[in-house]
Amino acid sequence: MSLNFVKYWELGIGFLPLSVTGLVIWQWQTISRILDIFNVLSEGKEWSSRLKTPEDLLAYIAAHSNDVSLVAYEVGNYANGIFFNADKKRPLASTIKILVLAEYARQVEQGILLADELVNLYDIDIYYLPGTDGNAHPNAVKELRTKGYINTANQIELRHITWAMIRYSDNAATDYLIERLQRKNIENLLVKLSIENQDAPLPIIGQFLSWSNHKFANTASERLQIYQAMQPQEYADEVYHLTDMWRCYQEFRSQATKYIKSKKWLGFPEQKAMAQALNCSGTAREYAQIMEKIYSGLLISQGAVKIMREYLEWAMEFPSNQQELDAFGAKGGSLAGIVTEAWYVKPKNAKNARVFALFLENLPAAVWLHMMQNYIQQEFGYQLLVDEKFFDLVRQRLSVKGTGDW
Repeated sequence: MSLNFVKYWELGIGFLPLSVTGLVIWQWQTISRILDIFNVLSEGKEWSSRLKTPEDLLAYIAAHSNDVSLVAYEVGNYANGIFFNADKKRPLASTIKILVLAEYARQVEQGILLADELVNLYDIDIYYLPGTDGNAHPNAVKELRTKGYINTANQIELRHITWAMIRYSDNAATDYLIERLQRKNIENLLVKLSIENQDAPLPIIGQFLSWSNHKFANTASERLQIYQAMQPQEYADEVYHLTDMWRCYQEFRSQATKYIKSKKWLGFPEQKAMAQALNCSGTAREYAQIMEKIYSGLLISQGAVKIMREYLEWAMEFPSNQQELDAFGAKGGSLAGIVTEAWYVKPKNAKNARVFALFLENLPAAVWLHMMQNYIQQEFGYQLLVDEKFFDLVRQRLSVKGTGDW
């Protein structure tokens, strides 16, 4: 049994077979610039060459337990699930866009926003930083134009901006939505959902600019020390400030774009350090529970969940998925050294849906790049949710690691 994904990353080696996440930060040209090939081949080489099957990834997880969280269970059978480092907060990358979608759904259902509101495409384009999203934004715009969703006045309905955020993991679309939804509402959503161990989403362009931009005189390590000494709210203030600078001042955008595309921009080790320390984080347990509540209609309201599922279940448009599954909703993410996935799947031959959250961090460069090319983490997740023997194998293998979550 196989799952049909569509790939919207281009890493210079042609189209890749699997993709739910759609959000690699770097195009191949950027990777080539920031990664010394010898470092790629040496850091994690022994593991990257071995990661060919879900069983291989299981071996990697068992050998790197401090850097991995995994939660998987059948809805209604929580007691027999897998809870491996379930409550360890880890960076989320674009999996956090699920919460942006949740706030969008809440506001649309309550009439605060209108899904058919027309928005000038320029208002989304202004957040786009070329070379930082694997061409997600231009590819999303291209498909929307092809489908006739962008009118002659260069306007698009708000619903399609949300589609671009989930379907293509479009960062520019995400940042526009964060602006429209408003910071206080996004932060209050966590309280309303009783999510206690989770960071609120932050603008993506502001996060990148906080890592490095043309205005900074200090080093990346010095900036990281400053940020780590801040309270979370202080760092969030800095991210929003830099986002405002980007949106409001054309000269700042021009200079920052030129700088980020130059050799002065951070290399892989610096980006990895920034992402692991500063990226919005959460736990695998809470994200698995979020996916369960979305599937069950219990997250915010049945109306809001209906809206969310229309976006998260885009992969159900493929006939092969329709033949094998009743439902499949997913969002994943990637940053330097980080890979995340959060799913719900309802196989046709299963009584109940299953949920899955896998968060990996501190990935060696070669292992991370290998995952971006073969998406073994997605094969692992699918087999885990449809193959009971493999589920039992994973549960048994990880239960002996003694994480204290069982």
